[in-house]
Amino acid sequence: MANAFDALAARMDSVTLQRFGKPITINGNDVVAVEAHFLPEMGALIGDGLSVVVFSDAYKPRKNDTVSYLGKPYIVTRNQLFNGKPHIWLE
Repeated sequence: MANAFDALAARMDSVTLQRFGKPITINGNDVVAVEAHFLPEMGALIGDGLSVVVFSDAYKPRKNDTVSYLGKPYIVTRNQLFNGKPHIWLE
């Protein structure tokens, strides 16, 4: 690791994955993701639809990617980065 902050962030990611990570398949590739939610005060503007943060350096999100999550099929409707990781919305 380059510095103490990066080392701490990596440890936090590891704990997050161990405690909250769930398997997800995107375009046929298995990765681990964590469900993500926005604060309720923004609900009227953006809602709290299903979204996940993907813990994979290899995944580059695109609209309409096919996703299997918790046994159900979805597509990616939008994405953004969250702490350097892909945050995708599923519909």
